[in-house]
Amino acid sequence: MRSTEVYPVLFDRKKKIFVPQPTRFWILDKRLRSIISRLEEKGYIRYWEEKVTEEKDMFEFFIFLHEKEIKQREEILKGKNLPLYVVEKLTQTGIGGIEKFREKPFKVKCLHLWTAYHLGDDRFKNPIGEFVLKQVKKL
Repeated sequence: MRSTEVYPVLFDRKKKIFVPQPTRFWILDKRLRSIISRLEEKGYIRYWEEKVTEEKDMFEFFIFLHEKEIKQREEILKGKNLPLYVVEKLTQTGIGGIEKFREKPFKVKCLHLWTAYHLGDDRFKNPIGEFVLKQVKKL
């Protein structure tokens, strides 16, 4: 199982605008995406939102991951001449474009996102991605 990394900025040729992509890792495997969707249907997004919100160390860890992603994007964008709205979106929102990630309650958005980051870059290993992969192995 793996995920793929994409560049955080796309150019829409039709509209002739740059489009920020705050999610750099994506799961391409259809079976894995389907299994993760079933986990989401079982309420695991809410479960993780509550767990991360309640557990101080885990909450701080996820803030750290969001901030690490912003630093990674800043490195990728360094020296690029991009519109301000693109730079602001990519340097002021967390993983997946999550806003206010430093505030409680914690927002998971989706399990796919955290699993893709968990698989895509060892620096982004996280408990949500680990949990999802353990569930997948049980099937």
